[in-house]
Amino acid sequence: MKKKIMAVVLMLVMLCTLTAGTNVSAIAASGVVRNTIFTSMSDMKAKLGANSNIDWSEVYLTEPENAYWTFADQTKPDSTALTIDIAKNIYRSLEMLLDNGYTLDYNSLAAYCAEYLEKKEGVPDSFYNIMSDCLNNPYLLNKPAATVTATTYNGRDYSKVFDASYYAAAYPNVAASVGNDPAELLRDFVENGINSGRVGNASFNVNTYAAQVDAQVLESKKNSSAYKALGDGAAAPLGVYSYSLANYYGRYLGHYNSLAADSGNSSESAPEKDTGTSAKTATATYTENSTVSVYTGENISSEIANQRPIAIMIPTDSTAQPSYGIGLADVLYEIMEEGGISRQMAIIPDWKGYSRLGNIRSCRLYYIAAAREWDPILIHFGGVAYMKGTINAADINNISGTYEYGTGGKAPGAGYFFRTTDRNAPHNAYISSEGIEKACAKLGYQTSLRQGYYNAKHFTFADGVNDLSQYSSAQSASKIDLSSVFSYTKTSLDYDASSGLYKKNLHGKAQTDAISGKQLTFTNVVIQNTAWQQLDKKGYLGFDMIDTSHDGWFCTKGKAIHVTWKKTSDYSPTVYYDDAGNEVQFNRGKTYIAVAQDGKAVKFN
Repeated sequence: MKKKIMAVVLMLVMLCTLTAGTNVSAIAASGVVRNTIFTSMSDMKAKLGANSNIDWSEVYLTEPENAYWTFADQTKPDSTALTIDIAKNIYRSLEMLLDNGYTLDYNSLAAYCAEYLEKKEGVPDSFYNIMSDCLNNPYLLNKPAATVTATTYNGRDYSKVFDASYYAAAYPNVAASVGNDPAELLRDFVENGINSGRVGNASFNVNTYAAQVDAQVLESKKNSSAYKALGDGAAAPLGVYSYSLANYYGRYLGHYNSLAADSGNSSESAPEKDTGTSAKTATATYTENSTVSVYTGENISSEIANQRPIAIMIPTDSTAQPSYGIGLADVLYEIMEEGGISRQMAIIPDWKGYSRLGNIRSCRLYYIAAAREWDPILIHFGGVAYMKGTINAADINNISGTYEYGTGGKAPGAGYFFRTTDRNAPHNAYISSEGIEKACAKLGYQTSLRQGYYNAKHFTFADGVNDLSQYSSAQSASKIDLSSVFSYTKTSLDYDASSGLYKKNLHGKAQTDAISGKQLTFTNVVIQNTAWQQLDKKGYLGFDMIDTSHDGWFCTKGKAIHVTWKKTSDYSPTVYYDDAGNEVQFNRGKTYIAVAQDGKAVKFN
């Protein structure tokens, strides 16, 4: 039973109960009950004469079905390895599925929420908040009455498609049953009227809108690389956005923006065409009047202070060293990934004027979570399927050398990457500063700070020098040994008292920047212990980068103190506190952050 409840919670989608209009014979091994009009896997195989799961194409599925097949592994219904962001992605995609008739076992989810909170000793964390948020979805079975106003249903604004006076006059039997209260009329419209074909106001005709959408869907699928890859004689693609009118309302009202559903289906054979027109959300520019760097606390020019940084993915492989431009990073992250090797993400505010940056490798979901708080332009060479729904979200500006989430998506700015002959692939992919600027111009990305995403404060910097002498618990940290955290690279840092900096080592020798030839140095070193999971048999990992319950270490000037860290939302800074609850004071200069898996300890000296 516990395993079943965990599947409900962490998949957030797939444990469904029978409702009117469902086909009992369509119950899959995973416990999913699909609508009779949905296409099952066996139906897909029959349509295409296919014998295996990989032989059918998404061009024969509706958008809700594509969301289902993307996030539901029918062979592993009890998978529980999900990070917070993965749960968010599934919940976003679930919106369409729920509108289309799926239900969740509300009581099981609510019971698990209560049990989870009890285990957390009554202190809600980010994952608990997400689960609780899911309970507010208006389409969960046995859910308490929705919160409804004259124009909103559980926070969703229906004013563009609903007028209470029109609805009451058009359907007097409904008005006689529920009364003339605008909120109760809207409740009926959302819960019963939409999928019954009732009209909400005089200005919006859902059938006309659906016909327009379906025409766009058909054209998009005909031109998609996924359909073309099927070859001559393939059956025409499905020109239907959804079998549910509720999904058309949801699309029109913008409920599914996080899905990027309007961009068509992704292809597993080639990146989607880069049209040069960005679908990313434009926003106002933030003007930073301070010329003290939010990254280092040091004085900088106004131009750099108002320029968005880049976050560039850089390998730690021994054959990939040294990297070009890694020494430019004001903040450098290192995190473990699959295969027992770590990867780095360099946050570089002053990135213009360089002919070669990289080499550049693929991204992982948790790096996006780390990057978001700096609101950078993320530069990577592809990624993994777990990134879908995040890397292509409207708020993310990324430049990728290939499929942006590994198995599909676009390749924004791919034409501006280049390969060299001095190293073998995959360690020879680079981009220039000019290439970044051109890609941003083509894709419509802002290179100036974005209002609502930029944070004017991250670290708290000390006035003068913080040598940690105020802490009786401070211990010597003249050498920081991370070989237990990063077993392949044997990462370590040596404190140089003459400069007051930590020198970084990789594979037992100095890690240098290919541009300057100098060893990487840092004023501050953070070891951030983090909850993690192995996501699948391939060894892909997940890290809970949004959390308030974990600890770590802060090192500077040859000493170390124990800290706790908190990050409460995507764009909020990660804040570090000493054991007295005071925010740690960083020294002015560059910072290295080692995100360590829980249970893997750092050694000092």
